[in-house]
Amino acid sequence: MIKRIVFALPVIGMLWSCGTKEKEQLRAQVDSLRTELQMSQQTAATLDEVGALIDSIDASRQLLRTDVVEGTSYKDYKSRLQGINRHIKETEAKIAELEKTVKTSKNASAGYNATIKRLKNDLEVSTQQIASLQQEVEKMRGENQQLASTVSQRDSTIAQHEGVIKMREQDVANLENKVIEINAQANKTQADMYYAQAAALETAAARTKFAPKKKKETQREALELYKLSLSLGKTEAQAKIDELEKVVG
Repeated sequence: MIKRIVFALPVIGMLWSCGTKEKEQLRAQVDSLRTELQMSQQTAATLDEVGALIDSIDASRQLLRTDVVEGTSYKDYKSRLQGINRHIKETEAKIAELEKTVKTSKNASAGYNATIKRLKNDLEVSTQQIASLQQEVEKMRGENQQLASTVSQRDSTIAQHEGVIKMREQDVANLENKVIEINAQANKTQADMYYAQAAALETAAARTKFAPKKKKETQREALELYKLSLSLGKTEAQAKIDELEKVVG
């Protein structure tokens, strides 16, 4: 485009002395060339902008994928993905605008069409890579949710088992307490029985008048029974033991 303008300048000098009609035609050509130059510059700037957007989209995708692998929140991932998708829509709109501009331009070069086609292909590749990343993340999220559900079920099962274990432990504790209670009652009954037998022997010994040896043997038996009664918790037997030990010697 610039070459055409440079080429046209000598023509302007040569025809400057021409008539009004020729001058008007020349001005129209110059204006047309200026318009084409402005359009060319604008198109080139837009192409650069689109290329920068595509590079930014690809860099953002790679960074997001790295963060997903290393660990990031799903909320952060969704927010950044929305930003990337907005850039994709913006880039698509600019490419469509470029295609429209090139189609309406009479002197658009084949290079523009090739560049636009390459940019569209690059954007399509980036879009497919973003879609692939989305599928990968959703698969990972589904697996994590399934794992969390499995862990939750296991925790619930463990909690139920722990509840059963606690109930059984309580049953065992109750049974142990019952056994202790029964043993205590049995000891008390046995102690009372020994105490009663000792008292009976002591009474029998007291009634023995003419057999001192037999009396002492009976008192010793009573003493041993009182000691057994005391060993089983019958504290009243202590006084009886003290009395008989003085008598028996």
